[in-house]
Amino acid sequence: TLGAARCRARPKAVPTLVLVTSVMLSSPAFAWPIGAHAPGSAVPLIPVASPVHGISGVSTPAAARCCGSPAAAAALATATAAGSVIAARRTAGGSAGVGDGRQRRARHAARRSATLVAPTPAADAVAADGKAVEVVKRLWQEVGLPKGDSDKEDKWTAAFAPDAVVEDLFLSKVPEGPGAGVRAYLENKAMCDRLVIDRLSDGQESCGFTWHLEETGVPGQGIRGTTFVEVGEDGRISFLREICEPLYKPGDQTVELLKALGGDKVAKFGVEMPKRTPSGASDLCTYLWRELQGRAPIAEVLSFFAQDAVYEDFNYEAPLRGTGEVGKFLEKFAEITSLKFVAERFSDGSRACCFTWHVEIEGLPSDGPNIRGISFYSLNDDGLIDFVRDIPESAVKPPPLQNLAAMLRPKLRRFEPLLERSAEGKCDCNTGNCGPCGVEWATGEVVETRAVVAQRVVAASGQDVTIGELVGDAPGAVVIFLRHLG
Repeated sequence: TLGAARCRARPKAVPTLVLVTSVMLSSPAFAWPIGAHAPGSAVPLIPVASPVHGISGVSTPAAARCCGSPAAAAALATATAAGSVIAARRTAGGSAGVGDGRQRRARHAARRSATLVAPTPAADAVAADGKAVEVVKRLWQEVGLPKGDSDKEDKWTAAFAPDAVVEDLFLSKVPEGPGAGVRAYLENKAMCDRLVIDRLSDGQESCGFTWHLEETGVPGQGIRGTTFVEVGEDGRISFLREICEPLYKPGDQTVELLKALGGDKVAKFGVEMPKRTPSGASDLCTYLWRELQGRAPIAEVLSFFAQDAVYEDFNYEAPLRGTGEVGKFLEKFAEITSLKFVAERFSDGSRACCFTWHVEIEGLPSDGPNIRGISFYSLNDDGLIDFVRDIPESAVKPPPLQNLAAMLRPKLRRFEPLLERSAEGKCDCNTGNCGPCGVEWATGEVVETRAVVAQRVVAASGQDVTIGELVGDAPGAVVIFLRHLG
């Protein structure tokens, strides 16, 4: 069985994720630090499972990640991308799947309550118009999810071309066949409570929008995402790509992994393109990613950003604010000489642009992993970039943590709502400096963090240590406790 637990910190503290799994007593248990550093190295280690034995005290089962800061667990995404989360569940005696049959039945049952709502009147929202925008407004706002209404289902199906490509990158594959894509898309959204559009670009032939989920009566936001839509001459959707944020964000470990994959190889960008002054959001994004990428210094790129720009790269927990932080971020990725972002489709808006892309790494085989993504850029009144959101797809589909969250909290698809960060500081679960909080299991039982890190185990070396000693100075850890199922 699978469940979830959470850190009982202050209401506005950064939520802490704890995965729970029941395992057979005869199975090995594992523990490994997140973001641990090799001696003399500033680079977090990729987590490697280490067998531990003789766990005493708390018997509540858990495969627990407890981290005290947004940047705490910089290595787990590497394991997730490689399928380690699934592998760990198999090792623990659990299923590699996440209850697909139960999930489908629950989705059908939830159709009666699923709704979509209009954009919130955010001050930074883009005033959108155009043919593509009208399609988005009509489907996502006016018609809404069918909820078992055959007339609404017909309207959704009629709004898509028979040969439309629908890339909902939560799903393991792109559905094929007339109408299959839109049906799969609606099925995946059947348990949502409210989908709130935050920013909607303008656009005639194509557009994009950023959004988040909400649950009625529950403060905070659910999972966030971006959707790109392209329409044909007949006004019907011919292409859609949608990606939700990863629930685990690896931070700078992404940079280290990409460096390791490409080594010292250098991506090919072609000859230097003539300098020009782009006009409008679509032209600016095209200029940045097809003409300047790999050919211009970061300072030149930053000249197109507003001083107070907000940059959401969902490899990171917190958004980057201001050209100082954005510049440091861009410099990190510029150091990955083998990396190239290949832009695919640009929406045609003048105030905002949404575009799709994929990653190429020089030296890797052409049939290797092809990570796709979506970006959304908006401009201020001076024509400078004031907001960016980048989302890469998960290498494992459905994304393991998203899939589990969709089962446990289907209306939000997060283990905990995204709340405003506490101004008082972060909860430091690794040292036990959590005050009266701790870990709350899915059963409701509460265990203080100090009790968790004090559990004694026998490490792979044979040494008797506490979990706290095993984790060391890492800002978090993954731990699987044993539980007898008989």
